Amino acid sequence: MTDLSGLTDLSALSALSALSALSGDEPGEPGVLTDSWDFDEDWLSDGPKLIVPVPAGSHVDASLVRRVIEGCRTAGADGVLVLTDGPGGPGEPGASGRTRRTVAPGRAVAAVAGIGSPALLASCDRQGAVLLSGPGSALVAGTPRFLRGAVPEGVDGGRARFARYARTVAHRWPGLPSLARSLPPRHLAWSRSRDVPAGTGAARQLELMRGLTAGSVDAPDFARGWQAARRTSHDNGERLREPLLTAFGQVFSLLEDYSVDLDLKDADDLTDQELADAVREIMEYTEGF
Repeated sequence: MTDLSGLTDLSALSALSALSALSGDEPGEPGVLTDSWDFDEDWLSDGPKLIVPVPAGSHVDASLVRRVIEGCRTAGADGVLVLTDGPGGPGEPGASGRTRRTVAPGRAVAAVAGIGSPALLASCDRQGAVLLSGPGSALVAGTPRFLRGAVPEGVDGGRARFARYARTVAHRWPGLPSLARSLPPRHLAWSRSRDVPAGTGAARQLELMRGLTAGSVDAPDFARGWQAARRTSHDNGERLREPLLTAFGQVFSLLEDYSVDLDLKDADDLTDQELADAVREIMEYTEGF
């Protein structure tokens, strides 16, 4: 298989047609797929949408269904579009073409798990989809809102995880390392605050932590801003490594014990000063701050 390293998400998908040489799209189908069971580039460009390869078997399993269910939940979609190929098989005489049905997310695992490839599971609002075109891997594509649920490990985390998986199973599916190289992580994984580039969600989180401990940011603004920056970091696919990963996890845990709303604050919730002191301690005891 051709080495696809260095290509963009969109050009990589064009080069991956060898993985899914299927045809038979019906007029009026949503613009998610091409005739050859690849993601349509116009659909990918609208958003835009990112692609994350994930491990898969030869059939749709519960883990793939849960990805689209969670993507629907975070994107606000209330149905899963299921697209499969006709009984005759792709490109074979007598094929009846693609069949389409919509199922409620709560019933999707029972209704969909076990179907073979090729298969597409998409949110009914077309914000995202999971495409199984052959054994060994599936492609998850979507908007940041969809991917927040469908790929909770993050875009770069999912891509890095798939690269490790592809190396492990290369003897069985030799095309997977090329797929992994075509969709590499977009960011390095940062371990120290000085390594984090300006303008990233993680950089904003660090800025707020320093502002809180210096007294230039109050605790409620810190809590709201840090969580918003965390969502931005996730949507960007940013990755952290130790010791910064643990430090950010500790701050997140602190915020679970802190309430911005005074009317909802429990007696054992952290006070503003306790939150600032705890964040300062995390920064002091984390190497690289």
